[in-house]
Amino acid sequence: MDRNPPNLEIPVFVATSAQHVPAQCVRFVSVDGSVPGAAVTWDHHLTGEEINLDAMPARFDLTGFDGVGTTLADTDAVASVVAVLFGGKANLPVAMLDLLSSASYFCDHLIPHPRLPAEVNERGRGVHAHITWSLHSRPDAFGAVCRQLATLIFEGKELPSDTTRHDAQRALARALDAEGRIWQVGKVGLVDLRGREPVDPEALYERVSCPVSVLLSEHPQGGLRYTVGVNPLCKDRPTSLHRALELLAIAEHACGAPSLSPVPKPGSENWGGRATVFGSPWNYGSRLSVEEVIRWVTEGIEKPTG
Repeated sequence: MDRNPPNLEIPVFVATSAQHVPAQCVRFVSVDGSVPGAAVTWDHHLTGEEINLDAMPARFDLTGFDGVGTTLADTDAVASVVAVLFGGKANLPVAMLDLLSSASYFCDHLIPHPRLPAEVNERGRGVHAHITWSLHSRPDAFGAVCRQLATLIFEGKELPSDTTRHDAQRALARALDAEGRIWQVGKVGLVDLRGREPVDPEALYERVSCPVSVLLSEHPQGGLRYTVGVNPLCKDRPTSLHRALELLAIAEHACGAPSLSPVPKPGSENWGGRATVFGSPWNYGSRLSVEEVIRWVTEGIEKPTG
């Protein structure tokens, strides 16, 4: 069937505060995250869907919008932007929508999409790897990657796939382990990425036997950046980390500004995320120590209802 071409002219950007939004973007769409000031937001972190494509409408009119933004450039966000550029996911070929859904699932859950065939997931994993390392190639890569995939889909071409990266990522994870940068405190596995290049979480989880992990790295503004996630390879993993997120947001807010609220919600300048993975504030380094984070994560696991 004939398809309308994607909108390749609309600005695509990453922003975690109003100051980061391009000046020309006044009425914009936010996907896979809640960019402050968005006219429309489709964010599965708020609505609970497994991947962000599932939080988006089948079709919509992009007329009158002047930008598409997200808070974190990753595969799930790229897939969502591609859907926006086509005016909705229903305007994508079914095979391509399945492939992007599989890649998004690997991005967010690190395992194959449970409702897609094995051959689709095999390709989806490679597409996710290609997107991930393309995004790491340069600071302005997000918009370029989104437009590249949209163009290939419109032209009926295969999406790029990379199946060579995982072994290299496993080697990086082994090196971290050998340096003593991966350790365990009770039910929490710690990974210290300070001063190291990013490592695929899937490779890290192969070396962490705990049900929950905490990854720590430097924040560009100083202090620490924490990412807390459920280990998908652990049989005894919790189904939700929401209580841990609540406790950490309360503790961060107790440290004062820039936190605006003890509730982990968009605009609070506090911790945020979804049921199985979340992180410390976007725009400043957390004031909480590693020991405090372990304490609140552990309490959130052991007393999930508060």
